[in-house]
Amino acid sequence: MTVDRKYRPSKVAEVLELDMGDGLILYNHDSSLVHHLNPSAALIWHLCDGQASVGELSKEIAEEYGLPGAEVEAQVASVIAEFDALDLVEDAGRPSPNGDPRTR
Repeated sequence: MTVDRKYRPSKVAEVLELDMGDGLILYNHDSSLVHHLNPSAALIWHLCDGQASVGELSKEIAEEYGLPGAEVEAQVASVIAEFDALDLVEDAGRPSPNGDPRTR
């Protein structure tokens, strides 16, 4: 499971978060599901502001931690795809039916 590198993840408004110190707990009000994120997934979650694409997020993380870019991008795309499948994020760059990319 993966998403395109141009996907711009934006947190869904109905998701509440609780910092546990060793990761995050997310609660999706719409689905009534609770998710525990490890510290790596929590870092990615915090970066999901709809401004940067998966490719841009991956590059930033790879540079910050001195990791191979292609490997980081594959992992970030996989985590974002899982967030998307769980309805935790949406693509802020995807045009809506009315043409406004910020709404769906």
